[in-house]
Amino acid sequence: MKNLVKSILVIGLGTALFSSCVLGRTAKEDSSARSITVSGSGSISVKPDIISIKFLVKNTGWVCPQVVERNAINTTNTINAIKEAGIAEEDISTYDYSITQDNSHSYAGEYTICNTISVIIRNTELTGKVIDAAVRNGIGANGVTSFECIVSDKSTALREARTLAIKNAQDAASLLAGASGCKVKGVLEIREDYTSSGRGNPMVFRSNSTGGTQTPIIEGNVTITSNVTVKYELTN
Repeated sequence: MKNLVKSILVIGLGTALFSSCVLGRTAKEDSSARSITVSGSGSISVKPDIISIKFLVKNTGWVCPQVVERNAINTTNTINAIKEAGIAEEDISTYDYSITQDNSHSYAGEYTICNTISVIIRNTELTGKVIDAAVRNGIGANGVTSFECIVSDKSTALREARTLAIKNAQDAASLLAGASGCKVKGVLEIREDYTSSGRGNPMVFRSNSTGGTQTPIIEGNVTITSNVTVKYELTN
């Protein structure tokens, strides 16, 4: 029995010493760990291959059914003109439709009918032609409410932007670490977000309803930007 108790005491003491060593080593490693967190950015400009436009067809009047009918005719004229300009039917859709009445006076006001038509242009050279066709002769759309340049495949450009962003972060970390007498050992954490901006160059809108000069459109470039925040481990 005494030998059994002695064996248990020895095993227990050994376990306690082992645990103490492990805990002590972890605490020491944690206390000596050093890191640096930096930001990096990379941007790539790409020519857009799709234009998204939203046309507004708007009519106002005192008799609601009459205004609805007039708006329907103008909307049909707009859609037909857009098709004739070279846009496929599947790239034309109704984005929004509303019927409202002016209640800002003590009496019932006029009705306003708004129909917003969304158009996807896959041949950007047709953009000016489509705009002119949609608003021609005052029997179609009243104006453009949205104009967006789109890159259909952003994956290649985003990959390049991410590579530039990481390199930018690595350069910053190496410079700061070297200036403080350290070296970059490895990556501990990476966070990333990206943005896409299609307003790099000015776009010109000059709607011509008389059938003269075609509306010139300069779509510019879409800029895809990757922003990263990287935490690096440092060593001597």
